[in-house]
Amino acid sequence: MFPAQFMHVSSSIHALLLLCNGMVPFLSQGSALLKRVRYCKSCKAYIKGFDHHCPAFGNCIGQNNYVLFMILLAGFLTTEASYIVCSSQFSRGSQILGGTWFETDLAGSLVVSTMLFSLLQVIWQGVFFTWHLYCICFNIRTDEWINWKKYPEFQFVIQSQPGESFTRVMFKNPYDNGYLQNVKEFLSVNG
Repeated sequence: MFPAQFMHVSSSIHALLLLCNGMVPFLSQGSALLKRVRYCKSCKAYIKGFDHHCPAFGNCIGQNNYVLFMILLAGFLTTEASYIVCSSQFSRGSQILGGTWFETDLAGSLVVSTMLFSLLQVIWQGVFFTWHLYCICFNIRTDEWINWKKYPEFQFVIQSQPGESFTRVMFKNPYDNGYLQNVKEFLSVNG
């Protein structure tokens, strides 16, 4: 559905990545080549700017299609909200909501049931859209938020105080450059 953004890596490079674990200078975690590249288990591919694997589209959402994904999500929300408004006006005009359940005909039942379905869709998609707006504003991906303990760049180690036998690891987003810069980066073609 979305334009492909897979970085298919040959098995020899994949083996090198696994064996070297970032020890080779040109494959280090800070290199531009591997910046925010994550592996998708569903697609079996490396995705630059990987956010999540979308089961609805059967595709990964990453740097190359994140803007398109947000546009589609906003379009779905707008369409479903418009349907709710139009069907509620139709229901009021035809007195579907004023009668008993047995007084409504099949068309009225269909309008009410699809209106309720659309309302549920708007609720969960609204939460999902809000989550992605948050991620855009703070320049973090869903995968990074969920799995931050797997990625060293998100770990801020607080050394133990004298007398304590443990160190604490806190979350720190190294990619957050402020709201405006984060939104500009999201909207830029090159990311």
